[in-house]
Amino acid sequence: MEHIQTTKQRLVFEIEQLSTPYLIELQNFIQYLKFKQSSTTATSNDRYMLRPEEDPILRAFGLIDVPPFSETIDETLYGAV
Repeated sequence: MEHIQTTKQRLVFEIEQLSTPYLIELQNFIQYLKFKQSSTTATSNDRYMLRPEEDPILRAFGLIDVPPFSETIDETLYGAV
């Protein structure tokens, strides 16, 4: 237990040395590790289920809302209706 506490203290020290962009990158990496950990302990039925706020696809929705791409995406994907 003491080894784990020492490791956590060292991590906190190292994190405090990071600039903001790297803190954001670290936060993303931690989310990935948590997902990876949960997927190894999850059952086969819920193995790939993410909470909506953690789903990278859902977070990306609306990012490409810039004309002319956003105005023609349906035609590009599905053809003229």
